[in-house]
Amino acid sequence: MRIFTGGYTEPILMGSGEMVEGRCKGIACYDFDEQTGKLAYRTVTGDIQNPSYVLADAEGAYLYCVNELKDWNGIDGSTVSAFAIDRETGALQRINQQFTCGADACHLSFSPDKKYLLVSNYSGGSLAVYRIRGDHGLEPATCVLRHQGRGANPERQEGPHIHQTVMAPDGQHVYVSDLGQDVFACYRADWEKGWLLPEKEKNIYGIPGQGTRHGAFDVNGTHFYVMTELTCEVNVYQYKAGQAELMQTISAFADPAQQTEGCLGAGIRIHPSGKWVYGTVRGTNHIAVFRVEADGRLTLTETKLSGGEIPREFILSPDGRYLLAANQDTDNICVFAIAEHTGGLKEVWNQENVYCVTCISF
Repeated sequence: MRIFTGGYTEPILMGSGEMVEGRCKGIACYDFDEQTGKLAYRTVTGDIQNPSYVLADAEGAYLYCVNELKDWNGIDGSTVSAFAIDRETGALQRINQQFTCGADACHLSFSPDKKYLLVSNYSGGSLAVYRIRGDHGLEPATCVLRHQGRGANPERQEGPHIHQTVMAPDGQHVYVSDLGQDVFACYRADWEKGWLLPEKEKNIYGIPGQGTRHGAFDVNGTHFYVMTELTCEVNVYQYKAGQAELMQTISAFADPAQQTEGCLGAGIRIHPSGKWVYGTVRGTNHIAVFRVEADGRLTLTETKLSGGEIPREFILSPDGRYLLAANQDTDNICVFAIAEHTGGLKEVWNQENVYCVTCISF
């Protein structure tokens, strides 16, 4: 099995005010040993600007990345790139590139049928949808949506900041995270035309000032879990017939008093078994482990240091045996074995020299 990593190749100013150095060499490929959790470097494909989020297809033949930029050819906005993967070496060959119609592209997701790619633009406050061509390149955007509005935090929520798209369990709706307005906005998808149509009555709202960042549905599609960036909390929603009800808000800290200024919630993932939820916090650089109770609520069972600094993103292995944390500021990926009965984490491998790593894709 292989993983691909991305990061920042040139300096960039984050929405949080953090200035990130550009140390990434490009999109790197590693072999992943499913028996031991160890990584082995294979190759890196350079000459790719700020591939801060990468997404490979399930067959491992094609890969897409955002090029997180403030402007492209003098126009405010980023680009999204499509690549073919050399199955022998892991090297990438660019197919084409498209404009994202918004600055600081930060997230990618596929439509349920894998015929479309959705791109989130953080600073642009916009979302773009692209049809995937027969050669797996990208056609120009079929749909571009721009949010308007602001939130309770005048510094971080001065306007819309789209951070992620999540497919609803029915495959016919898309939830779009807007950190600037504390909402996962709901859209009905037309997967024939590549259009998204707003259905505001199904929006999923956070608490003002939380800064909703990333979310995930559970394996049954009956609960939705949201990591908040500004308050480092997880919101738990009961989800039924397209309507969400907030059941619980729980801190990612064992003692909420440990949270200090500068701590920022980041990623959230649900274990394939549905028994555990994991979330990362930057600043304190820890991974929060939550047990999922029978009613869907969470209990915090462990906080584990991520093995580096600024764990912006992490990923679970498809078999659920490992968690891989991408530590941006210390240029490393820390691999943890997941305990079968408790969901607890034990470090088994530390891959160094993964420069300015922000994202991992199997």
